[in-house]
Amino acid sequence: MFLFKLGKVICMSMGAVMFIPLLLGEGKVLDKIVARVGDEIITQQDLEGQICQFSYQSQDEEKIRTFCLNHLIEQALLLQDFNARKGNVVTSQLDNQMNAIVQDNFQGDYRAFMSYLIDKEQSFVGFRNDLKRSIIIHAMRQQTLKSSFHISPQAVIDYYRAHLDAFTQLASILLEQKCFKADSMLSDGEIKKIDYYHKGLQEGKSVAALADALDEFNLPHMWYTMSELAPCLAEKAFSLPGGGYSEIIEHNNLYFILHVLDKRNTYVKPLVEVQPMIEACLLKEMNEQAFQQWIQVLKSKTPIEM
Repeated sequence: MFLFKLGKVICMSMGAVMFIPLLLGEGKVLDKIVARVGDEIITQQDLEGQICQFSYQSQDEEKIRTFCLNHLIEQALLLQDFNARKGNVVTSQLDNQMNAIVQDNFQGDYRAFMSYLIDKEQSFVGFRNDLKRSIIIHAMRQQTLKSSFHISPQAVIDYYRAHLDAFTQLASILLEQKCFKADSMLSDGEIKKIDYYHKGLQEGKSVAALADALDEFNLPHMWYTMSELAPCLAEKAFSLPGGGYSEIIEHNNLYFILHVLDKRNTYVKPLVEVQPMIEACLLKEMNEQAFQQWIQVLKSKTPIEM
């Protein structure tokens, strides 16, 4: 038998615990079975619940369904491997996890927690069992994680060369934007702000002083790349020298006066600067590969029907 002594695991909050899809939870109404993994079953309800918990860029429903079903199968395999090893969760640590959840989400008020469970039509025992299962899945997955994989200098160099775009900072400017509405008026003779600006220039007032007087939005100074500004603003802003002011630019029924405070050229971070980040990425890839190899071993020992 082996025990999991639990510290702070990832599923400490209600959001992380309540919504991790688990197999055969208490009171589940068994519906269409989409897969069998040994003595565990995965239902359509499980699958739909899993799909709802992930965000996807792809809108390919079949790919999403396949990904989520595989994820549920992995969970079932981990639970069965834990049981096969006669694993156990230390009761006192599970109690501590429960107390932490109630403290973090309900200020320690168990009555409020029980009311929440009633609203969700879940019992205290059912919630505790779900928490236990999620802890087991997380802890079992951690078994394959290692920090001792050997990462060769050449692997780091190859990764760096293949991902230069990720380590490149594009040319950017620190921009101050003075902005006012096209229909704005000044109280001084009910003059439009755009007319006040042109009149001020004719009278010899500075662009900086006029921009400060006309500004309505007090926008924060920010660094921008070319693609982060509207084209009409970007073209003018990036053509200005450091410290330069633009003329008034009209965009989306607003008037802008741009002031470039600083400029940076395109910059590629040197390898020595990003090496720790690269090594972390390679370690993550190696750990994921080791985990998938373990899952394949479990699959070879467990009958799976879909």
